[in-house]
Order: sequence, then C-alpha cells, then structure tokens
Amino acid sequence: MRLFVALPFPAAVQNQIGTYCGSIETAFRPARPSWVPPQNLHLTLHFFGELEVEKAKELENLLSDAANLCPPLRITTEGLSVLPAMNRPRVLYLAARIEPSEPLTILIDRIREIAAQLGAQTDARPWKAHLTLARLKLPYAPNLSSLPKPPMLSLYIDSFELLQSTLSPVGAIYSKIRRFALYTDTSTL
Repeated sequence: MRLFVALPFPAAVQNQIGTYCGSIETAFRPARPSWVPPQNLHLTLHFFGELEVEKAKELENLLSDAANLCPPLRITTEGLSVLPAMNRPRVLYLAARIEPSEPLTILIDRIREIAAQLGAQTDARPWKAHLTLARLKLPYAPNLSSLPKPPMLSLYIDSFELLQSTLSPVGAIYSKIRRFALYTDTSTL
C-alpha cells in the first residue's frame, strides 16, 4: 500500500482553489503542467511510500496516539511560489501559514519517527507548508506577480488523514483509510 498522511481540505475550498488554477492555466501552458485535481488538494504531512498491510495496521495505531500531540489548526493560504527555485521550477504551489506551529512541528517529528520505526520512507528536510497545485514537466514559470492573486483562505482543520495513493494512467487516486481527530483539550499540552 502506498501511504501518506495529510491535512484534508473541505470540498468547497478544494473547488475554490481548483477554479483559481483554471484562471492561471494558460500562463503555465509552456511548462506542460500536470494540474492536481481539486478533489486531491491537501497538505501532505508525510509520505511513507509502500508499506505491507501489517505495517499499515501498525501505522494506524501509532498515528492514533500521535494525534494527541497537536490541537486543531488554523491554515491561512498565502501567495504562489515554485519549488525548488524560480530559475528551475518543477512544482507550482500555494504557500500556507499554519498555527499553532509548535505542536504541528512536534506532530510531524513524531510521524517521521514512526516512519523510521516502521522502515518506511523518511525525510530529514525541514517540513514546509505548501499546497501543490501543479507539477511542471518543463522548467518554466511566468512572472508570478503578474498573475491574478490566489484566494486568501482561512480554514480550521481538526484532523489529519491516512490516505492510500493508487497510481493510474490518469493520475493518482486517493482513498481515505482513516481520519485522526486532533487533540482538542490543549490545557495539558
């Protein structure tokens, strides 16, 4: 099973961002982008890669405990940017600010520990809150400041999800395996 954990976005927000992507699609045509379908928009916390079914069950139990490390979050979208750099763009994304950031960092660190414990993929790079909009097949991006401004959204997220990614000729298909409620009593954190 190809698994990852992510902060989900409500369908209305996914559709609003999808509509925005449609408004800038022509500007990115020279890059031959692969746009993320609106229903797949989310903020990835960690990608585990392929795990056996038994390890996936263990992962679920460990993530359930980890959810107690973080209270619900406020996500505020910001401007457009690219990764890894403007002179060689490969990913177009919408930046995001997430509060409270310290418990989120603790949660991500724990998820990375869990990945290492299970022998799954790990990532030592600092985590960056970004919502991938498109993957660019050619390293081209227009002047981002000349494009229409993305919607400035503020969302309250009270859970994260374990998702399975199934690759298909038309792109990845995501299936929710389990939702984990974030800890709501912050007085003991």
